Amino acid sequence: MLMVVVMFLKDEVKEPASVKTNTKDKITVKTSRVNNQMNGQAKRAIVDTEANDVAIDKVDEMDCHQRYQQHENWQRINDIFEEIYMTGDEMAGEHYFQKMQLEAVKSYADAGDANAMFHYGTELIWKSGFGFYFNDLNRSEHLTQAERRERAENHQLDMASLEQGAKYLLDSATRGKLGGVVELKILHHHILKRQMRSNKDVESIKRAIMLDIAYEEFLESVFIKDMGVMEGFLYSGDSKKLIDEFLGQYPDENLDAIQEKATNIQNRLFDYWREQREKFGLPVYPDRFPEYLEQHMVNKNKECQK
Repeated sequence: MLMVVVMFLKDEVKEPASVKTNTKDKITVKTSRVNNQMNGQAKRAIVDTEANDVAIDKVDEMDCHQRYQQHENWQRINDIFEEIYMTGDEMAGEHYFQKMQLEAVKSYADAGDANAMFHYGTELIWKSGFGFYFNDLNRSEHLTQAERRERAENHQLDMASLEQGAKYLLDSATRGKLGGVVELKILHHHILKRQMRSNKDVESIKRAIMLDIAYEEFLESVFIKDMGVMEGFLYSGDSKKLIDEFLGQYPDENLDAIQEKATNIQNRLFDYWREQREKFGLPVYPDRFPEYLEQHMVNKNKECQK
């Protein structure tokens, strides 16, 4: 029987007494599809939760991004992201798994379909972490934006379901849908943001920090050969600010202990990743972006984020 994410986390994560989550923040509005994909759920979730979190770039910054997007390298970067993360149809919500009832998607996921695993896992994390499904089709009631925001503010995190969703995303990635690793990091990062923003209890925030760190380390380990492109998914600067804010509020808390638990989780995740990738005959360390494309992204990030 395969190990699951719940097993990875059970020693470090117990059911929180009071946890709430979600939303998206400081998402830059850009014009190309690859930027949507590089913002992943964070970009799409903005529309559904907190439009006020969107930060529109200054005109000169938009010009910088657009200049790089006009380069011939950009289309190739976009094409690779469509192969490993989300296609244009998925970004538009038009993928066939996004038009199925959730139980039908689950049946495909349980049969081993990587795309179904990705979409089913994402929906589980949204429901357990934010209080409602991302896909309107799966919601039992219509919620206004204000109601969604209130629901997210008052939602208590369902750890068991959250870990189940993480397992589906992880398994989708082991089978080739590499964006599953990215989704894990993005969604858990915004769970942490919501808990910090909603003044959750200290233990719930510590768990969220631990998972955010663990999935960041996991993403770095998996994409070590493509980090020039994938670095934008880490949210490292934002995570550091959140952790500094937490330590400012709770100066007696021991970050080293949280870090140690996060690293233990990451090690277990990566052991499972290695085992499954080798089982499927896939590289443990994917190398999908040629060096010249990585350099293009590095140059863009360096120049456009000044």
